[in-house]
Order: sequence, then C-alpha cells, then structure tokens
Amino acid sequence: MNMTIKGARVVDVRASLPRHKTLKYRRRKLTDIRSAAMHHSATKSGSPEAFARYHVGTNGWPGIAYHFVVQKDGTIYWCNDPEAISYHVGNSNRHALGICLVGDFRTQKPTPAQLDAANRLIRHLQEQIPSIKQVLGHQEYPGYTWKNCPAFPMGTFRTNYSQFLQKAVGKVDKPKQVPVAIKLNRQLLAVTGFLQEGVSMLPVRAVANAAGGKVEWIEQTKDVRVNGKDFNEKIIAGSAYAPARELAAALCLQVEWDGSTNTVILRG
Repeated sequence: MNMTIKGARVVDVRASLPRHKTLKYRRRKLTDIRSAAMHHSATKSGSPEAFARYHVGTNGWPGIAYHFVVQKDGTIYWCNDPEAISYHVGNSNRHALGICLVGDFRTQKPTPAQLDAANRLIRHLQEQIPSIKQVLGHQEYPGYTWKNCPAFPMGTFRTNYSQFLQKAVGKVDKPKQVPVAIKLNRQLLAVTGFLQEGVSMLPVRAVANAAGGKVEWIEQTKDVRVNGKDFNEKIIAGSAYAPARELAAALCLQVEWDGSTNTVILRG
C-alpha cells in the first residue's frame, strides 16, 4: 500500500518493532476494514518501540496493537500492515484499523500537529481503502463505553476532519441549514434546531433542561454529555447541538419527525 502522504512525515517501522517469537496476528482482506479506531496512548510520552515492548512482553500479544502511531510532532509511524488483525478494540478487531495518538488526553490535549497528521492519515487511508466508512473513538466500539479513550471529543474531531477533508478536495461550501421546531410532550419549545444533510440537530442544554436531564460540560475535552452520554455534537456560537435521535435516547424519549411542519416531536 502506498503511504506517501502529502504534508505529513511517515516512518515505516514495521520491520523493526519487537514481535512475539511464535505468535502472529491473523490476516484479513483490505475490504474487511470498515472503520478507523482512534486511541490515545494514556501515557504522557512514548514511542512505537516502547508500546510494542509492552504489548509483546507484558500482554503476550503477537506485536504492537496499533497500525499507526502519531507522535506529538505529527510524525506518523507505520507499525502494522493494515491486513493484520491486531488487538485494540476487542471483538471489533477484524473490521477496525487502529490509530494511536501519543499522549494522555485525560490531562493533556492533542497537539495541532497530531490532529493535522491524523486528519491527513485518515483521508489517505480512505482513499487507499474505500471500505473505511467510519472514524470512531475506542470507547464508541461495543463493550468499551466504560473506557475513556481516546479522551478527546470524537464529535468535534469528526466535524473538524470533515471540514479538513472538504478543504483538501476544494469543497468549502457549508451545507444548507434548515430551521426546525421542537415539541416536547406536545409543548412547543422556545428554541429551534436545524436540519443539515438529513440530520436534525437540537440545542443540547435547552432540550435537556426542559426534559429534566443532567447536562455536563467537560472542559478538559471540550465535550458535552447528557445523563452521562456523549454525542456527535457540533459547537456553534458557543452552543452544543446534537443529533435528535442521540439526544432523545440519552433523555429516554421517543422521537418523531413531522416533515410537513419541519418539527421534531419528543415524547416521554
């Protein structure tokens, strides 16, 4: 696979990393890969060599868990063939490709160079492996909702990645936003949301407060949660908007769409 990425430095360390003496990762077809899984190393510093030594020597794995490691200076280390079914998201390993950003983002933040490199890497991988349709955080995979990884807001990352991709391919026009009304248990709320690319986005705090939900703002990760649940939110003019179905699920509400009046209907 071609790993020449414009604007990024890629170092191929596949042949030099520590490997288990007898165990080897199983292989898959490139078309089996459906998503890119984002991780943080949960260490303030580190290297592919150090991670590989731990994964092999301590965990007894065939090799390093990640396919790519992105250092704080933006250098991308190529650690495993994409065909390798490495160990990083449990039962989802067969269909996921692992990308680790070095850092403990519970107390640190990814550097701009890391985020830029990760964006460029994902765009390149999707060009090389078109079956990659999703970019998910470790904790978004089945069985890992308890794990604070990658510990930075994936909704914001995906939004910024989408904007990065649009700029990269010369598409900078913003999708049209259509205002939508919001009804909660037959009462019309004083706030509105918007419809964009077929998804109804609702103001998180206003709707959650009206429905009696607990709203948290995680300053460390610039993330919003309702009743402990995270969203693929967008921050617009300082306010968080989340997909209607995700917000309704967090509030234990049923959601309907009235296309004749452009209204999201929420019922308890």
